[in-house]
Amino acid sequence: MSPSEGFGAYTDYGRLKSAIVGSAEGLSLPPFNPTLHHYNEEVQAALKANGDKPLDISTAMPARWEKTVEQLDSLAALYEANGIRVYRPRPYSEEERQYLAEAQPGASLLYPADPVYTVGKHYLEVNIRRAYRRKEVFPLREIVAPLLSNDAETHHVIMPAVRPFAPSSGGPGPYLEGGDIICFKNHLFVGESDIATNRAGTEWLSDYITPFGYQVHPMPMHGSILHLLGTMVLVADGVLLLYRDELNCDLPAPLADWDVIDLTEDEARAYATVGVSLDDKRYVIPAGLGRVCDELAKRGVEPIEIEYDHVSFWGGCVSCSTHGIWRDP
Repeated sequence: MSPSEGFGAYTDYGRLKSAIVGSAEGLSLPPFNPTLHHYNEEVQAALKANGDKPLDISTAMPARWEKTVEQLDSLAALYEANGIRVYRPRPYSEEERQYLAEAQPGASLLYPADPVYTVGKHYLEVNIRRAYRRKEVFPLREIVAPLLSNDAETHHVIMPAVRPFAPSSGGPGPYLEGGDIICFKNHLFVGESDIATNRAGTEWLSDYITPFGYQVHPMPMHGSILHLLGTMVLVADGVLLLYRDELNCDLPAPLADWDVIDLTEDEARAYATVGVSLDDKRYVIPAGLGRVCDELAKRGVEPIEIEYDHVSFWGGCVSCSTHGIWRDP
């Protein structure tokens, strides 16, 4: 393995050394159904107008798609300018595009942080509620597999498959999504709701990871925001951003005495918490969150603003389109 390659992540603000950045290639959203309420009104209207077929975004919204490509490329360039190794997923094969299409057609590679999660030397392929996104594990696996095979300490774990159900996002799961998991040393905080991770998913994670010295902390949410990372992010030792109103619980004991930068609903919905730490002194944040940037700066964390409105138009932001696979402890 070369000095620029490695695998392992230990805390969400450890120095980022390599990451997978998403791609808009082949982006196709599924036909509308009520479980897709996390999409904005414009996207929902376009899906409804398209009937029972998936919506090819490069054809239906070419200007928006091109700007999405540009912003993803800009994020990758920002990482590379800071010495971070960047990987990009290859396009789907035709066979992969058809995988689970009977449950929910469509295809996306925008947000590689959701279908997988890296904690320590463990690479977990997990279960997204939306069936059209479960195929994302295949192009990502192709990137990570050589890194895992070159490190004898790694573990590659695939979560038990979701039980078939109609609609595809219902039923018992188990469901566990990378956007619902936040890591702090040997603690994993896991958001739970009716729209993403459920208790069965959290219990699977706990059963697997606890013997390796980790403690899993379930964090029930109201479900008005898709993931825990849309509600909370740890940006430095003892400092976190939080939209409290989305939580249906208190902060877990390991975070109870941290310095909390409280967010308004508007700041949370503008993705203040869905940024990425380059290290414990620099946090990449979508542009337009001036008050939050000021609060970070007061605490010694430099906000690095990036225009990301076209990527976030599809329902995710910087951390969703970044899967950190190598961070310093």
